[in-house]
Amino acid sequence: MEDATLEQMGWKPVFQQQLVDHDEALQPARVIAVQRSGLAISPAVGEFREVAIGGRWYQLTPEERPTVGDWLLIDPADGALAALLERTSLIKRLSPGGTGEVQLIAANIDTAFIVTSCNEDFSASRLERYMSAVLDADIQPVIVITKTDLADDPDVYVDEARSLGSHIPIEPVNALDETSLAGLRAWCASGQSIALLGSSGVGKSTLVNTLSGEEVQETSAIREDDGKGRHTTTHRSAHLLPEGGIILDSPGMREFQIADASSGVRELFDDIDALAERCRFADCAHGTEPGCAVRDAVTSGELDERRLENYFKLQREEQYATETIAQRHARSREFGKRVKAAMKVRKKYDSD
Repeated sequence: MEDATLEQMGWKPVFQQQLVDHDEALQPARVIAVQRSGLAISPAVGEFREVAIGGRWYQLTPEERPTVGDWLLIDPADGALAALLERTSLIKRLSPGGTGEVQLIAANIDTAFIVTSCNEDFSASRLERYMSAVLDADIQPVIVITKTDLADDPDVYVDEARSLGSHIPIEPVNALDETSLAGLRAWCASGQSIALLGSSGVGKSTLVNTLSGEEVQETSAIREDDGKGRHTTTHRSAHLLPEGGIILDSPGMREFQIADASSGVRELFDDIDALAERCRFADCAHGTEPGCAVRDAVTSGELDERRLENYFKLQREEQYATETIAQRHARSREFGKRVKAAMKVRKKYDSD
């Protein structure tokens, strides 16, 4: 992060405008890593340091706490975290622990490289999960298919990825070959923020290293028996690219349960919604109803059965996530009320 300016790190007018609501002595910094001990931040001149997250931040919901890519305001007097600036975008998922908690992946992202590879890792349904979350956050998705040099016919994977949405850019690459990544450079301009999403072993860390022009992330080989990789990256982190942009890497995620991404699901599966408008009944569930244009499209081969089933699955997950998050927020608000009431009683007791 040496010699990086705020603008190179992704500082935009929308963040500058928010400064009028805060003490002018506070200094902006971007979160470049989330660690167990706190946050690693990078202030204007490019140096980076750690900052602890105070207890008051843990009283907030996960969505209100800082994550990698966030812009913060730091008190220069004591180096403490003073404020979290409003985000332009946020990628999130439901925590894989089944607790209903939301897990933040990255904030203030312009482009998401959704990375898969030409082997057993490739999964159209998993790609649709990632794309739904990315589109819902109003972020440009780019499908990056790695290990093309190891595949007998990379076009098979490219064609399947292209069937997921004609408007989604697809970049087949050999992550070890600098010239192979020329197409990705278009999204790596100065001031741009890119997030990498994908499973372990697909080459995300190798992409970071090749795009950075140096080894900034540790890499490891995949297992030959099943083509899967180990979790080389252990925490979310950001790296400055030669062009001046920021690329954010994260641990591999084989499980990605979407969180309240209804608009992203609708946008990605707009072809199914268009077919549904031709159904005989307005409330058609696309099951056994007569005159179902969606089922007719499956029968004729116009619509892939897998794609329809994944559409149903993501809709169910999105509904569950929305209800779960709403319930959790309600519990959080109720807990906050009880804490305030207890503090009020305590204060009255102390004054007496």
